[in-house]
Amino acid sequence: MTDDIYTAHDIEDLLNTVPTLLGFRPEESVVAVATEGSQRRLGFCVRMDLPAAEHIGAAARELVRHLRNHRAEGAVVLALTRRQVVARELLAAVESHLDQIQPIAIARADGQRYWVDVPGFPDAGIGYETSDHHAAVVSAVVAGQEVLSSRAVLEQRFASLTGGRMPRLARAFDQVLPDVLGIMGRTRGSLAARALADLRAVLATVERGDRLTDTETARLCCWVTSVEVRDTVWSLITAENASQWLAALTHASRCALPPFAPAVLSLASFAAWRLGSGAEAVIATQRALEIDPEYSLAHLMRDILDLGLPPDAWDDLEFARRAG
Repeated sequence: MTDDIYTAHDIEDLLNTVPTLLGFRPEESVVAVATEGSQRRLGFCVRMDLPAAEHIGAAARELVRHLRNHRAEGAVVLALTRRQVVARELLAAVESHLDQIQPIAIARADGQRYWVDVPGFPDAGIGYETSDHHAAVVSAVVAGQEVLSSRAVLEQRFASLTGGRMPRLARAFDQVLPDVLGIMGRTRGSLAARALADLRAVLATVERGDRLTDTETARLCCWVTSVEVRDTVWSLITAENASQWLAALTHASRCALPPFAPAVLSLASFAAWRLGSGAEAVIATQRALEIDPEYSLAHLMRDILDLGLPPDAWDDLEFARRAG
């Protein structure tokens, strides 16, 4: 370990590093990590559920497409599953499509042992351990990262709150909604400008990185039901402030009553993508589409994620839009 940089030396190290890249410990998954430079620095990471046998070819092509879109020079590909026959075929298919991308490490593991499909590798595999005390995890935690036990735990971050909080949240929405609707009805000219003035305190809370109050949450959720206002808030999310916005919008998406949730979930997905947290972006998008299958911004985020566009592509799109 050099300063805050952890160096993986072998497959066991890589298997312990993967949760720090995803933010959770994957199961029944295949994970592809792009590398760059002569030091093979780990970068973009994509995870997908281990496919059914008949979908191996399509899954392999999709993984490699994501790596190419992120300009990977090399690739680490790990299959983490008890379905080792499928894992072996999938990894072989991925490697066959890599072309100019250098395979750095391609291995499969079942939670206790791992295999590399090269001549002479032990048929019984090599034992390994994953641990919260492994140097890769410790390094990530010291740097301020949270590593969750599973994807299901991450999904809970975007699940609607239940229980005792709901009556209080409902009262906040009941108080705020008539006020926001009244402002919308009286506004002549730019609704977005009027909304930003009304949301001044909310925006300041987000900028500070503080948690939104119930009233602030309700006000933000109500305003972004307007597409014009939602798109204005969307434009405020940048690479520099995506972390603050993701925290605020994740909280808002949990507190939002169902009619208000798709907008904040879609915005949360965008913030997560800008931050490089693909797993959170996918989960937020899926939640938005579960609530409203026709919600346009959620569809856009799904397309962005399916295409595997890197977050910095947004800067190019914004530049082209303004130049045009």
